[in-house]
Amino acid sequence: MIRLSQVCKRFGAVTAVDGVSLTIDPGERVALVGTNGSGKTTLLRAMAGLVRTEGTVLINGIDVAKEPEKALRCVAYVPQLAPPIDAPVGEVLRTWSALRGRPVKVVLDYAARLGLASVDGVRFRDLSGGMKQKLMAAMALASEAEVLLCDEPTANLDTVSRRAFFEAVDERRSTGVLILCSHRADDAWHLVNRVVQLSEGKVVGDAPVVEATACRSVA
Repeated sequence: MIRLSQVCKRFGAVTAVDGVSLTIDPGERVALVGTNGSGKTTLLRAMAGLVRTEGTVLINGIDVAKEPEKALRCVAYVPQLAPPIDAPVGEVLRTWSALRGRPVKVVLDYAARLGLASVDGVRFRDLSGGMKQKLMAAMALASEAEVLLCDEPTANLDTVSRRAFFEAVDERRSTGVLILCSHRADDAWHLVNRVVQLSEGKVVGDAPVVEATACRSVA
């Protein structure tokens, strides 16, 4: 489903991603782990088509750089930081509905499940960090996209909302792909079946979660 080949991204003199090659098959749930600055977010943003890179990123065999509108049709993304959108929440959701072909009510149901009350008339940018995160997560979950990319999706959520999010993710169909970046390794560990470790932009570990857990225990 996803194939990365020699993906590199530099910001000036800093190499954020350095020759990463990965294949992620249908049904895999992958945790990207590593310290701050290891390249996790940049790699996830490359998969979401938000940064241009050297190398290739293919989703369902389609090059994200060359045909993003086709490659990203099956992708939903929960960013670590929500964009500063001026429009009211209701307008954002109606736009989302038109693009995704899904009813707004599905988002509202997920939002309520995550503990977000109705904020229809509020400007998106005026929501608190936690409220934005709940809304972005609700839109991603409601899209029923085959590929779900999550960058610190629960960083601003309380314990109850975090649990509700992970339960909703766990209900996704078994053929779907999940790629999750999280500093809360213990939160994510039960949700994935594969762990990819990054350091200084390179893959330094790639193992089934059982083996990765064993390594952590030994360490």
